[in-house]
Amino acid sequence: MQVDDTHFPLVWMQANRTGLAADDNPFAGFEALLERQQPFVLLNEEGLGEGRYEHTHEERKQVSLWMKRHREPLRAFVKVAIYVEADAATRAATESFAPAYEKFWGYPMLIVASRDEALARARDYLAN
Repeated sequence: MQVDDTHFPLVWMQANRTGLAADDNPFAGFEALLERQQPFVLLNEEGLGEGRYEHTHEERKQVSLWMKRHREPLRAFVKVAIYVEADAATRAATESFAPAYEKFWGYPMLIVASRDEALARARDYLAN
């Protein structure tokens, strides 16, 4: 996972980004964000359709363990994760997953149609 916090508290993430060495901590950027102890919003423009990387069982296990170790700061500082998906059918199909996502991660998941909508919703969440 690659994190771009140039416009913090608006944080762009790319989960499908490759190029990390096998011994790199894929959560290092995320951990640095949590260490700031300030609210932020996660944004992603990769889309939710076909072509997304499928994590192995071991990777999913590592994600789950990491999330459990960081449960409290995740809930305290991540206000929402907003995914941009232009395809209406994919958005509709993914929205049913949002409650499970929130239960697992501890913060809401929104799926929107455009970057502009994502930024507007992000600002709303940060204002509240």
